[in-house]
Amino acid sequence: MYLPEEPEDRKVSAPVIYTIAAISALIFIILAVVLVSNSQSRSGAKKRAEALAAASATSTPLPEEETEEDYGDASIEKLYREHKLRAEDLDFWDMYDGAGTVVEEEASPSPSATPDPTPTPSPTEEELAADGRHIQVTYKDGTEEWIEIDDKLPKADYDFTKLKITNGKMAYYSGNKKLSRLGVMLSSENGTVDFDRLSEDGIDFVMLKVGGRGYGTGLISLDPDFTTRIEAAQKAGLSVGCYFSSQAVTVEEAVEEAAFVKNQLLPYKISYPVALQMESIETDTARTDILDEKDRTEIAQAFLKDITDAGYQGILYGDTNFLLTDVIPSEMLKDYDVFLEDEEAIPAYPYQYKMWEYAAQENINGVEKPASYVISFTDYANR
Repeated sequence: MYLPEEPEDRKVSAPVIYTIAAISALIFIILAVVLVSNSQSRSGAKKRAEALAAASATSTPLPEEETEEDYGDASIEKLYREHKLRAEDLDFWDMYDGAGTVVEEEASPSPSATPDPTPTPSPTEEELAADGRHIQVTYKDGTEEWIEIDDKLPKADYDFTKLKITNGKMAYYSGNKKLSRLGVMLSSENGTVDFDRLSEDGIDFVMLKVGGRGYGTGLISLDPDFTTRIEAAQKAGLSVGCYFSSQAVTVEEAVEEAAFVKNQLLPYKISYPVALQMESIETDTARTDILDEKDRTEIAQAFLKDITDAGYQGILYGDTNFLLTDVIPSEMLKDYDVFLEDEEAIPAYPYQYKMWEYAAQENINGVEKPASYVISFTDYANR
């Protein structure tokens, strides 16, 4: 079918005409809805609408018989209500560039698509050892770890250039003044002891083992030589402190151990600390192997609190690994002094300590079997 009065070489098929008519009708509907619902459209939309109207004016007019329905204002409002159209729903011209090609919006990158920053490489062993903020510890199972030093805890501030050692005897000086005191750590395992000879040889105090709890049986026992030795030491003019080897597994047992120590000390006046040694048994299974650092901390606090409340100076004894991994330093160091066991020339332990067992298995004048030297940076006798 051809449109009347059209030359034969310009004949257009019916489907094309219907398509043009439908597009023109849709364009008019769009313009009507925009005008009704958004009378104050932005100037850009107005310009596009004017361009659209101009384009429609040049379109081939539709034959009257092809118009199927008269779209009045009522029909436009009905269409608007039924389809819930909004002005912004019709703003689709930005989808096209000047050539009529669809322009795809650039998708915003999702958080997961954002590349991760370059991971910070883990510090090397050499870097950790040199940074002054870490210390290496060894756990009971043999594993090693670098742990961070707590800046909130008091640090050891000794100037080791002021230490002098003569014939195994250590002293700490300020100028020509000796600030430290020298002691010996003794138990029945050291054999016979001549306390007068110790005093004559420059020893200021002794740390005597008062007793301990069995690591298997759990029974508390007195060191066989404690009573005779405390009397002999005081008679020789030496200051006396003592230590107890604990195997407590509960706070109640710690209190029991403290009560035992206090009972043994009742007849005497001592001026140096009562040390708690939470003994580690490396060659056998011990009853305390079940404890973690929280348990040990609570047990140590219970023992030392009872000792301190009784008027004695409580002190926690141990090596670097024990003091850093078996108890919680931030809990222990705020209330109690530390008695460090370390045979290195300069201890690695970073926090403050008041006493230091610096040499073990030494041949000491006046002691039958090898014993340990102890230096005290605090004169507890005059404290």
